[in-house]
Amino acid sequence: MTARRWVKSLVRKPLATTAAVAGLALAFSAFAVAPAQAADSTVSGAELSWGLNAESGAGAYNGSCNFLSAGTAGNTGSSRAWTEADGFYKSTEGNVSVVKNGPDATTIAATWANKCQTGAGTPVSPVGTAALSGNKIVFAEGTGTVDPVTGTATISWTGSFTSVFYGGLTYWSASNPVLKVKADGTATLKATASGYGADQGDTTVWTSIPATEITLANLTGVTVDDDGFTVNPDYLGVLAPAGVNQVNGGAAAGAFPTDFLSFQAATGTQPYWYSSGGGADPRKVASPVSVAWTVAATEPEVPAGDNTGVNVDVTVPEAPVTPEPGEFSWSIAATSATLGTATQNAGGTFGATGALPSITVKDNREGSAGWTINGKASNFTNSGKSFSGSALGWTPAASNPVGTVTKGGAVTAGNPGLAESRTLASTEAAGSATLDAGLTFLAPAGTSAGSYTSTLTITAISE
Repeated sequence: MTARRWVKSLVRKPLATTAAVAGLALAFSAFAVAPAQAADSTVSGAELSWGLNAESGAGAYNGSCNFLSAGTAGNTGSSRAWTEADGFYKSTEGNVSVVKNGPDATTIAATWANKCQTGAGTPVSPVGTAALSGNKIVFAEGTGTVDPVTGTATISWTGSFTSVFYGGLTYWSASNPVLKVKADGTATLKATASGYGADQGDTTVWTSIPATEITLANLTGVTVDDDGFTVNPDYLGVLAPAGVNQVNGGAAAGAFPTDFLSFQAATGTQPYWYSSGGGADPRKVASPVSVAWTVAATEPEVPAGDNTGVNVDVTVPEAPVTPEPGEFSWSIAATSATLGTATQNAGGTFGATGALPSITVKDNREGSAGWTINGKASNFTNSGKSFSGSALGWTPAASNPVGTVTKGGAVTAGNPGLAESRTLASTEAAGSATLDAGLTFLAPAGTSAGSYTSTLTITAISE
């Protein structure tokens, strides 16, 4: 996820920031370290975000809709629509929550009241791709190992979600997903599936399906680095197994994994997970999978053994030192910034605003190729609880410019926010300026109370 390039020098300085969010005391830690490529690093607080496919948030022809719910739903006893009184629908349960894209690039909590609405609050439609809820499941607190050197990773999450079709006439659940990434960039996301068998043509059919491990998604082109990835699961061009009435050749032709389709044959929803030649095919394509983690920097191991010191003496005569013409320097006006007390939004998220301490950059080097100031936030963590650094965003500004200084684009708090390295400002030649940024904060709905810490690393790259 992180783009890299060779530079002449690399400087990192820490920035500490504090905030409070509706009973949550939020703070950036007062130190920063340069990321290191550590072999087989243990990670915690990893986040998995996925909406399965657009059909999982579309309208249904019986007037209801398809939607996602946190946790494993109970047994309705028959093929019937859910009611709020059933208590089956959950926005959050344990480490699992359901969110959707709100207006103006915000993220809002999915609820019983808005589960059949778009992010703008209008009803979802069973036709086309314009009116969909865009709901997705978010698993937090994943743990495992990540090795950026070999490109491998294994991360598991605890918790469940339920995929509901036609308002509850049929539904199934997936529990405790496990991601395994191989060195060749291929990966699998598996989980234990369970649910109930239904028949659209016979509503008296209702049978319990034994729990079984299935492949939720096959992935290719995964890059294991120090912060995670977002990729489209294998779907387009994937052939369904023999016996499935798949229609190929269209722009949206494809299928979910074979064992996934076999399981869905029991639920009665199998045609919603492969191309069948109808107008709904574009909604069946697998949605992007996002996984975020943070690999901590580690010192290289020094092998033990016997050591013998050898003194080496040399005399260097004095010689005139030719100073470099001009210099590059930068500094931060303060080591903390207060975001104040956040408020809870209607969708259940927690928002706050503040300002980044001013950063002064000076570059009067002859022949300078310019500089770049970047920023990246790590996960917010607290005693095993965490949420992504994507909760932080900023709006850059540059004042008192000398030369041509280009400020970076605004970054909205949300996915990915400042969880990915973003540019505050840059030049392509010698130039100076005072850099500022308005900070925006948006904690996920259902965030547990507590004092959280994150590291916002400011990086200066001089060319």
